[in-house]
Amino acid sequence: MDLNLLVVAAALYKERNVSRAAQDLGLSQSAVSHALSRLRDHFDDPMFVRTSKGIAPTEFARGIQDEVMDLVQKTELLINRQKKFDPREARGRITLATTDYFEAVVMPKLQPILAQEAPHLQISLRPTVGDLPKRDLEEGKVDCAIAGFYEDLPEGFYKTRLFSDSFSSATRKGHPKIKSKLTTEEFYSATHALITLQGDFRDQLPEKAVNAKAAKAKKLREIVYGSYSFTGLAWTLQNSDMILTAPTLLLKQYERFFPINVWPCPVPLEKLEVQMIWHAQTHADPLRSWFREICKKVSSQV
Repeated sequence: MDLNLLVVAAALYKERNVSRAAQDLGLSQSAVSHALSRLRDHFDDPMFVRTSKGIAPTEFARGIQDEVMDLVQKTELLINRQKKFDPREARGRITLATTDYFEAVVMPKLQPILAQEAPHLQISLRPTVGDLPKRDLEEGKVDCAIAGFYEDLPEGFYKTRLFSDSFSSATRKGHPKIKSKLTTEEFYSATHALITLQGDFRDQLPEKAVNAKAAKAKKLREIVYGSYSFTGLAWTLQNSDMILTAPTLLLKQYERFFPINVWPCPVPLEKLEVQMIWHAQTHADPLRSWFREICKKVSSQV
């Protein structure tokens, strides 16, 4: 039996409500419902049944409540006796599935802190191209996935928001047509470069626009160049008359090192929300918990 199921049972005994138990455990409601289903299968009993006020334990569940609560409490006391985690003594490797956007925007600030506070820790970054690397997270090959494009969160996973970013447009300095500002007319009459992790060249700008009017009634751009790399495009953009619309923090990094101008995008776009996602099996690990907190703190300051 997965003893984590008893922790869920203890929360259900305490809260008598699936939603509140989920909040107490930091899990999704569907994850708690799934755990309850496994408890029912294991004990061959409904365990908790619905009432007008939430849920109530069955006769069998009431009979084992004291034993379950006592076991969970003793386990928590045992865990809390472990030596306090010291990141300076920690050795291991944290593997992140992320993009070079995150590497360019956050890692220059995060790595010096990690080097100072956890000098023996190894950080490994590997690419993510659209879908959440669910299996790699479940198997422990990846500790966290960080991006702004993951969709639904599967059962058994946690997530937290790291930071948000707006969108801007960038052109090379000395662009023959764009001098003092980028107008809507100039935006749509120009050719465009696109960051396309999967190489599909689909113009998502109308979908990301705040409203249809802002997107010029879903007018499409003429996209002539696509790259899987967030950072590699800077080399091409400095020698081209194309426009690149991308996260503002990324383009500000371009501007620091390349002859590039960053303009307010004339089409108002929804903000990008960058999330960090990890699997339940690493949720309580001291090293990974510490890393997630440091990563979240630094990311919130970019």
